[in-house]
Amino acid sequence: MVLTPDAGPAVSAPPVGVERADTRSYRRLAGTDIDHAMAFFTSDYDLKAPLIRRTHADTQWDFAGVTDERMSLRTSRFGVDLRSQSQSDDFIVAWLRSGSSTITFNGRSVDLERGVPVVLPSETYDLHHRDIGLNLVHLDRSFVTSLVGDDTFSFEPLERPDADGMRLWQDTVRRHSPTWLQVETPLSAAARRDIAESFANAALRAFPRRSTWRAAVTGSGPEHQRLRRALDYVHAHAREPIGTPEIAAAAGLSPRGLQQSLRRHLDLTPGELLRSVRLDGALEDLRRAERDETSVADIARGWGFGHLGRFSAAYRSRFGELPSDTLRTRTRR
Repeated sequence: MVLTPDAGPAVSAPPVGVERADTRSYRRLAGTDIDHAMAFFTSDYDLKAPLIRRTHADTQWDFAGVTDERMSLRTSRFGVDLRSQSQSDDFIVAWLRSGSSTITFNGRSVDLERGVPVVLPSETYDLHHRDIGLNLVHLDRSFVTSLVGDDTFSFEPLERPDADGMRLWQDTVRRHSPTWLQVETPLSAAARRDIAESFANAALRAFPRRSTWRAAVTGSGPEHQRLRRALDYVHAHAREPIGTPEIAAAAGLSPRGLQQSLRRHLDLTPGELLRSVRLDGALEDLRRAERDETSVADIARGWGFGHLGRFSAAYRSRFGELPSDTLRTRTRR
């Protein structure tokens, strides 16, 4: 049995007394004592002011995990009704095996779906777990940001992947978790890094990235929700020939209302927002591109920039280098 959307991992403990160069650590706990469970989960998951209620006469709980400095595969089960706040320095991909869980963040509540992975918020969020069985993949933040090449990178929390992203994530879990979880079989440093990079790259391809503008809209009122809809629309359609009328309509605002809202919260015009999103998209494409297979002009046109000179000037003003320099740097890595 492996870590899948429907089952927890079969973790094999390392042999006792055997010296190991493998840096993975193994931990497994189980019991019926709620106080013991809360002491563990509160320290390991930074639960704040938890409220707990029994849902069964016999409360069962367990936890298992295999961890190294870059990644941790974990599974937990807790047969109670639990309300609390939590946060983590890691990027955490979570999906339900059983029970129910509601995550509330920035005024938005999301019910986790069985087998559907999401990235949990990095900032403090509210949770309500009920008789949960939960799988989690913890990815070290500095490891992921080093792969992206951006120390400010973050995922858009609680957004489910599309169909291709779901298949990629599930395939990665099924392919690599059995090897990772067999702790009695040592893995070389290169093998451990390869597996961690496979999970991190799958997450980067499967889950939406958080824009700095969307992260700046932290309120929960109607205007904040409409502005977030505008940002979502721009990020989803930035490659298309859209402008202020289309963005305003998607947000449920008048063009003037969109302009006022963007200026008030982000100090941007709709045109500046669209150009910035397109520049960010071009940056990511240039970082991933192979020099022999694409060109700066191809990427610029793909993001709606018809004039290469103006694109290069805007790109250098935003990122401090020419787009051709970004492409060359990517080719040398």
